[in-house]
Amino acid sequence: MTHHILVVDDEDTLRHFLRLNLQDQGYRVSEAADGQIALRLIEKYQFDVALVDLHLTDMHGLDIMRHLRQVSPKTSVIILTGYATLDSSIEALRQGAHDYLIKPCRTTELLASVADGIARQSVEPPTLHREEAQSVLEIKDLKLNLASRQVSRNGEIINLTPTEFDILATLMANPDTAIDSITLIKQVRGYEATEADARAIARVHVHRLRHKLEVDPANPRYITTVAGGRYLMMTG
Repeated sequence: MTHHILVVDDEDTLRHFLRLNLQDQGYRVSEAADGQIALRLIEKYQFDVALVDLHLTDMHGLDIMRHLRQVSPKTSVIILTGYATLDSSIEALRQGAHDYLIKPCRTTELLASVADGIARQSVEPPTLHREEAQSVLEIKDLKLNLASRQVSRNGEIINLTPTEFDILATLMANPDTAIDSITLIKQVRGYEATEADARAIARVHVHRLRHKLEVDPANPRYITTVAGGRYLMMTG
């Protein structure tokens, strides 16, 4: 089965870059330079993933995402944003976006997010038992609330994507335990990835987590990498 990806962006160069990289991975790609074209394509085709720029010439990307959520709720929406619109990206996550990517995005980051968005469609999202949903995990100055899905460091809220939150929750629930990438991805997304895919997906998300959690990402205090593509939440 060839997965169908929608790319919505009014920057011709970026659209071309995204299309080439996605087609190199065997994906079928449809492009839209504005919101109206995107809406027509959404009515015509079923997409596995939609990459949507927040600020288009004729409408806001959130409007396209809301329309997709209504007519094609299984489509994973990945928001494309610049630093100036990061707050809007966080709002998109609250409204159900799968992920957001800051332009210009790295190819590995893009492909990992798309692959994750496709894979999660075939499984139910992880659910928490009532007693688990009421619990709060704390390590050092990090606090993670499973019920509200909020993370804070020294009382300051840190905004995470759904995948970042689930990875952090898994690591914090198993402190000082090295978890391999395959187990980590299966735990947080419910599907069995190949070792190569699991390492690529985990690497990207952990890299982004470190840049949000750590004062110095090059010298992490929380999540360390262990030989063999494993990750460990340090308590000491």
